[in-house]
Amino acid sequence: MRNGKKLLVLGSYYPDGEIVKKAQALGYYTIVTDSHHSEDLTPAKHFADEAWGISWLDIDALAQKCKEVGVNGVIGGFSERRVESMIRLCERLNLPCSITMEQLDVTRDKLKFKQACRESGIPCVPEFQYGEALKFPVIVKPVDRAGSIGINVAYNQAEFERDYAYALSLSETKQVIIEEYINDGVKFDVYYYVQDGRIVFLGSSDTIMCKGKEGAEILQKAWPFPSKYEAQFLSEEDSHVRAMIRNLGIDNCYLTMSAFYRCGKFYFFEAGFRLSGELSFNYYKAVSGIDYVDVIIRHSLGEKESVRLEEVRNSNVKSLILNFYGRDGVVNNIRGVEEVQALPGVVDFLVYLTEGEIIHNETKVLKKIGMCTICAEDMGSVKETARKVNQLFAVNDKDGRDLIYERMTEAELQTI
Repeated sequence: MRNGKKLLVLGSYYPDGEIVKKAQALGYYTIVTDSHHSEDLTPAKHFADEAWGISWLDIDALAQKCKEVGVNGVIGGFSERRVESMIRLCERLNLPCSITMEQLDVTRDKLKFKQACRESGIPCVPEFQYGEALKFPVIVKPVDRAGSIGINVAYNQAEFERDYAYALSLSETKQVIIEEYINDGVKFDVYYYVQDGRIVFLGSSDTIMCKGKEGAEILQKAWPFPSKYEAQFLSEEDSHVRAMIRNLGIDNCYLTMSAFYRCGKFYFFEAGFRLSGELSFNYYKAVSGIDYVDVIIRHSLGEKESVRLEEVRNSNVKSLILNFYGRDGVVNNIRGVEEVQALPGVVDFLVYLTEGEIIHNETKVLKKIGMCTICAEDMGSVKETARKVNQLFAVNDKDGRDLIYERMTEAELQTI
């Protein structure tokens, strides 16, 4: 039974459907919007109570429509661009919003982010200036784009010039950052929620990266929870992150920070206010019964949440989130979905494609086709379930060719 409050979700891809379903479970009326009409690009519209064909970039049209139907809250979801639209729309409609444009700018402008880190004592990845002698490989990325957009790794001067020009073309401010490419470290993420002034450390994860030639530098294959380096982080860097959060005046907001761990040290390179791609809320819900997305939803609708997020730390359950990408091809059959969902420890398994769909990758960021969250009391049980997932889940073309790009290997399982 829906209550009178209406939540607008910007975007309608598969992960956005997770927000929709959570909001509906809390009793709210849900609306999703974007300008896409293809069913492959708008699956969340099937779950929502109402769907609009208005681009989430069209603030004028959205503001008018929101006033007409009485929208009570807005969520930007999994994209920094949509978070920006959320802020602008909430300002226009005088609705609750978790962050300000100034705070968002610090996290999506990599130069501002580095400055905020330095002021709080947070170590960052070493960088180069254009024209300096480079020590290859280097990673090249637009200053003002989030996630993996415009990011490439250059191994020589010719590749660098090509990648620099590409990153420059995607930067709205025409600024590009050049950093040392750390390929001998582990990508490390931490998750925080600031709840009514209390800075809550939710947890941490490591990242297993793809190793093949197709986008290996930026495709994330799996996330083990918690990170092997969590205790060291809490001892050495947690206080600095908290200082940055306080310096930026952040409150009632979800925040992630990413670093590389190399030779016993952390090198931070990114932060974000968007919901993160590993869908860590599924892990935390499974191990604690607390879903921080519920807290986000309630805050966006102007309601207080009685649950204390500190409770998510009262569990020693281990987790592994498997990420699957698709190779180019036509999907002839998808096998093993129900069998994987029935495995012990599998708390969530999402498949982001249908039979007959054409996978056509135009960038190094390959199409994500599935994600599996596994939880157990010990990592040995998690690993055993992961092996079974790899055996059962299959996506093939009509010739039987495997369209899944890089499964987690046994050697990689042994490292977690």
